[in-house]
Formats: sequence, structure tokens, C-alpha cells
Amino acid sequence: MTATPQSSRLGTTMPSAATTPSVQYVQAAQRHMRDADALRALARLPGAGQLFGFGAECGLKALLIACGVMPDAKGEIPRRTFRQHVPILGNNIVAYGHLIPDGVLANQYLAPLVHVSKFNDWSTDHRYWKDSAVPTASVEGWRTAAMEILEMVDRAKQAGVVA
Repeated sequence: MTATPQSSRLGTTMPSAATTPSVQYVQAAQRHMRDADALRALARLPGAGQLFGFGAECGLKALLIACGVMPDAKGEIPRRTFRQHVPILGNNIVAYGHLIPDGVLANQYLAPLVHVSKFNDWSTDHRYWKDSAVPTASVEGWRTAAMEILEMVDRAKQAGVVA
């Protein structure tokens, strides 16, 4: 029996089990970074900051999959330890690195990320805050960390480790 697309609550068609996974961390990371840079160029720093964080998160998750963390059928990271937002995700990679299946690749692609801690004051909750409450002085640090992660994703792509 072939799986058929299912309807969601919003009436859109959801991918079936026979289709490509809907989650594509590399593509999402690149999209968030492009959009963040566009907002940054317009001095819309609260929005840019949010997208730098989400871009970094997607990049880290792409690297985790490259290092052997198996995604679920949708392409998502299933393990609760790594299914987090930054900064928790970055902290968990350090604290629970022994859970990453391919330690050699983890040392090559995750260990050199020295700027991940710049996200320590980033929060998904910033999306609800008034502009003046978001720590916009941190946006350049968030961008630096996110760029470092995306550069590592690019290296992994060049090596054929990330699709």
C-alpha cells in the first residue's frame, strides 16, 4: 500500500512517507542567513538577530546529522538532547558530545566552533519582546557565530559529508 499525502489542520497537503523529507536544515540555514543579512542591512536588528539564531540552529543540526545523528522520517533531529534551540543546542553539543555517533567528524566539524557561546544571550522569546528590549548590541556577535557555523557546513558540503 502506498502512502498518500495527508491534510493538516490548515488544509495544506503534508508530504507522504514516500516523499523527500520536508526538513532540510542546510537549505533552511542558508535562507535564514540571507534574510537576516537583508534585515541587518535595513537596520532591522531585532528581526535579523532572530534569524541569525535560527540559521545557526539549522546549521548545527545539519552538522549533527553529518556526524551520524540519525534524523527521523521528516528529516528532523529526533533525540531530545539535540532537538533544541541555541544557546541550549550549542551547550548540549559540548556537554553531550559523547552521544554524537561519529566522534571523528564531530571533532572535525563541531569542535572548532569557538563562537557558539556568543548566542548565550539569544532567545526564541525575543520574537515577543519590544524592539528596545532585544539585546541588539549582540547581533554582530550572533552573526559572527552563525557565519562560523555556516562556513563549517560549507566545508562539510565540499567534503561530501553534507548533502
